[in-house]
Amino acid sequence: MDKRSLGMGLFLLILIFGVGGCCTPKATESLAATLHFQETRMWCWAASGQMVMEYLGTNVAQCTQANNRFGRNDCCNIALCPNPVQNHACVRGGWPEFNRYGFQSIHTTNAALSWEDLKKEISNSCFCGRRPFAFTWRWPGPMGGGHMMVAMGYTTLSLLPLKENFVEIFDPWSPCIGDHRFITYDYYVQSPGHHTHWDDYYKVRR
Repeated sequence: MDKRSLGMGLFLLILIFGVGGCCTPKATESLAATLHFQETRMWCWAASGQMVMEYLGTNVAQCTQANNRFGRNDCCNIALCPNPVQNHACVRGGWPEFNRYGFQSIHTTNAALSWEDLKKEISNSCFCGRRPFAFTWRWPGPMGGGHMMVAMGYTTLSLLPLKENFVEIFDPWSPCIGDHRFITYDYYVQSPGHHTHWDDYYKVRR
C-alpha cells in the first residue's frame, strides 16, 4: 500500500469513528411513540416495556410479559381493562425483560441519566439514540415499591433569568387511563418525600 492509499484510509477511519460517532442532540425532541396505559394496577413495568419495544418495532402484550416473567400461562385470560382484576398471581410488580424479546439494554442502579445523556438517548439527530427509555421511581417508607414510566421527549424553557429543563413522559398510571405530561428534569431525578430514583432501562436495541 502506498503512502497516498494509507493516508486516505486513515482519513476515512477518522471520519467514520471520529466525526461520524458524534451525537449532537436537538434542543427539543418529541418522539412519535404511543401511550399504553397499564392493564392492571401492578403492570406499569409491562406497559413501559410495551411502549419502548413497540416504538422499536415489536409489540409485546402486557399479559404476555407477565406470563413470561412469572412462569404462567393464564395472564391473558384474567379480567383486564376496563375492569381489571385486583388480586391475582399475575397481578404483580416486575421489571421489563427486553432480552427475552430479542433486545439488548443497559440499566442504571438507583441512578438517573444525566441531562446530556437523556438528550442523547432520545434525540432523533444523527448518531444519537433515537429511542425512548423506561425509568423508575422508588417510593419512600416501609411499604416500598415504585413506579415505571417512559421518557420520550425533552425541552428547555428559558424565561429570563430562569432556565428550566423538562422531560416529556408517558405515565401508564392510572390503570386503563394513563397520562402524557411534562415534568422538570429535577423532578425526574428525585422529589424528596415523594420519590427517589430507582433504575433506568436505556440503550434498548436489537
